[in-house]
Amino acid sequence: MEKHSSASLRLPPTEEGQGTGLELLAEARRARQGAELASARMRSLQSLTLALSGALTPEDVARAVVVEAVRTMDASIGVLYLMDGAGTGLELVHAVRCPPEVEAAMRRIPLEANLPVAEVVRTRAPLWLESYERLTERYPPASILTRPASGDMSVACLPVHGRGRTVGALGFTWERTRAFDPEERAFMDMMAQQASMALERARLLAAERRQVERTELLQQATAVLATSLDLGHTLRGVALGLVPTLGDFCIIDVMGPDREVRRTFHAATPGSAALLAASRWQPPERSGTPVCALASGTPQFHPQVDAAWVEGTACGPEQLELLRALAPCSWLSVPLETPEGLLGALTLGYSLSDRHHTPEDLALAAELARRASAAVQNAHLFHQTQQALQLRDEFLAIASHELNTPLTALKLQLSRLRRMSSDVDMQERTLSAVQQVDRLGRLVRELLEVAHLSEGRLHLTPEPVDLVDVCREVLERFSEEQSRAGTAVHLHAPSAVSGRWDHARVDGMVTHLVSNALKYGQGHPVDVEVRCMPGDLARLVVRDRGIGIPPEQLAHLFQRFGRAVPLRHYGGFGLGLWFSRQVVEAHGGHIHLESAPGQGTTVTVELPRMPEAPEDDRP
Repeated sequence: MEKHSSASLRLPPTEEGQGTGLELLAEARRARQGAELASARMRSLQSLTLALSGALTPEDVARAVVVEAVRTMDASIGVLYLMDGAGTGLELVHAVRCPPEVEAAMRRIPLEANLPVAEVVRTRAPLWLESYERLTERYPPASILTRPASGDMSVACLPVHGRGRTVGALGFTWERTRAFDPEERAFMDMMAQQASMALERARLLAAERRQVERTELLQQATAVLATSLDLGHTLRGVALGLVPTLGDFCIIDVMGPDREVRRTFHAATPGSAALLAASRWQPPERSGTPVCALASGTPQFHPQVDAAWVEGTACGPEQLELLRALAPCSWLSVPLETPEGLLGALTLGYSLSDRHHTPEDLALAAELARRASAAVQNAHLFHQTQQALQLRDEFLAIASHELNTPLTALKLQLSRLRRMSSDVDMQERTLSAVQQVDRLGRLVRELLEVAHLSEGRLHLTPEPVDLVDVCREVLERFSEEQSRAGTAVHLHAPSAVSGRWDHARVDGMVTHLVSNALKYGQGHPVDVEVRCMPGDLARLVVRDRGIGIPPEQLAHLFQRFGRAVPLRHYGGFGLGLWFSRQVVEAHGGHIHLESAPGQGTTVTVELPRMPEAPEDDRP
């Protein structure tokens, strides 16, 4: 009975109970699938975070984001676009599974284009298109580029933000209809946010690298500009340093003092270099958009150029041929100018590298042009100064030669008058005139020496010379001046000091030193000392006890026309020490001066007794 009653209690399952069980199983399956999908997405975000941590450039970021998103969401195609430097279009940074013909056609998209990625950037809002029909209705141009092989497709586009604005867009397509639920939209939005943060970090790193690179470039260019006054050499160094950092080719056109424009250039490829070598600057033949700042005097900034730009802007057939051959994709030109006027232009272009100039590049080029302008102006001034010095030296040489002839005749006439006159007073006046003529003759000879030395014509004729004998001859010639000045000159020479020197040059050097000692000695005794020194050297010391020289004046005394005293109180050209230094150094020796106000001046000369022959005189 008990068995029967318990069996009677087992009731067959009803249809309602069976349906409830299936629903529970389905719900459990969906929950499990949702959990697995959420876990997969979390792992995907973690994987993306790890990949982005090592992404240092926008290209690295784009590759990591697109590859991970396409893998996780099983998308047919994934792309990432970023705004170009000019802010007028979007450039494809990375694509996954995109057909080559579609990638080529959509490598660059104008910002105003009627396409999903462009609208996302314009509106800063995500876009979800569940079917191909929705896509073609809203964006007819997209139907031409994206014909799905399966017959249907869905599209998702999300904005990428940075620096408070939209800087690009992520885009994905699936070859089927797709309903984007909130969780899926949130997941893709998180990927876009991660891409935004990584791109901002990459941008900051790139900006820091560019700043360091620009600073180094500016420092190097400044150093090159400061190394030489040879304009051609300097500008070639600058052009060499700017390629390829600021362009695939660099052109520097500079207008010389003769108003002729000379071109300096450098290019990354031999072909471009050959084209630029055969080119020259020409003024525009017709009005239009100036290509070179030398024609307009204002900066020319064209970060996006193409063949149509070349055809529409070239001013003349030669310029058109050059631009066609260079095929630039970006172009900038800045003027080299000074307050006095326009000097030239610095022009940079990208071609093969497919890079584009930015406003920061324009600012850097303008700063380089400013510094180059100063260097060009300095070089022009140096050239003009050299020309003026050459004219001066030519004049001095001619004047010295022309003055020597009448002075010689005048001296002969005065000497004859002195001999013929019996009047003592007349003889004294004639003697004074002869002395003045002698003084004028010395000044003329100094001018002639300046001209010769400026032309590099200080040629030595070494021969056996006794330096002590040279000093005696010089002091004998100054005997009358010693008497007039009341100055005693003492020669200290224990023995003969022989060597191989140019007798006339050494005589002139001693003459200048003794003349200075008598002139500035204020009547105090002057000592001249000559002796042999160790190392086969001859030493000459000329010491006076006169007015002396302030320390701040010592540095420039050995320069041409260097003076430490007022011209109105002391005559002469200020050439004696300069000439003496030239003679001493030409013999391989050195000259040194010590002085102090009120304590006199000591000049020390050391000469090798057997100086080496100059290279030009060696066999």
